[in-house]
Amino acid sequence: MIVRERKDSFILVEQDCHGRLAEQIMSHWKEELFPGEEDRSSVLTAVRLHDVGWSPFDKEPFWNDSKQAPYRFTDFPLPSKIVLYRQGIDAVETVDAYSAMLCSEHYSHFVSGGDGGQSDDFLEYERKRRARLKSAFADFDETVFRQHYGILQLGDNFSLYCCVNESGAAKDQEHPFFVNGIPAPESLPGLPDHRLAIQFLDNRTIAVESFPFDAPFEVSYPYKEVRKEDIRKLGFQKAYDQADQHHTELRFVPQT
Repeated sequence: MIVRERKDSFILVEQDCHGRLAEQIMSHWKEELFPGEEDRSSVLTAVRLHDVGWSPFDKEPFWNDSKQAPYRFTDFPLPSKIVLYRQGIDAVETVDAYSAMLCSEHYSHFVSGGDGGQSDDFLEYERKRRARLKSAFADFDETVFRQHYGILQLGDNFSLYCCVNESGAAKDQEHPFFVNGIPAPESLPGLPDHRLAIQFLDNRTIAVESFPFDAPFEVSYPYKEVRKEDIRKLGFQKAYDQADQHHTELRFVPQT
């Protein structure tokens, strides 16, 4: 779950909704910046489904007693995350093998390993999965695969920027992840070194440096606002279930 805390409420965005927002955004990526265009559909499928494993968890989100707040994707216990990571990649593999390779690569970067236990088991399992899937592609290109993974990373980060920040946030009010911009993967040519500057111009408009999209575009994503008073009265799960769904609409434009 992606969580923004306000004085009297929590804004909650399901991870799978964030993934679908990422696909909306990256579907506008410039063709000349999209290597291996013949794999575009598979790459966008990976972008859309990269967090699908969170879906059952986000339907019944968990309350963090120690912080008196919903668990965020950043502080959710690692053993549980490893379970949903694997379930998510399994689900993607039933849809598209290349997409599953990308998602496997993505999640393997979130697990450090070295514990001699569940983390290492996960990393080894995913290494073998990627090797198995790779063997089915006679013309597999490792360089292009790395570039496609960079597109997945960018989609994840652009979408997170939309979801973790309040719309219209000033730079000094942004989430620390993005105060210095969006990380630009080294594997992708044609982008500024290291970071893409990004900022809100107003409550609906996001400006991006060296605009890497084909034209200005609009996106939207759903969220729930759960009042803290309702959580105290009803409990977190019931308050979440009864909260109304809303939508945030945003427009991406070039930075001038």
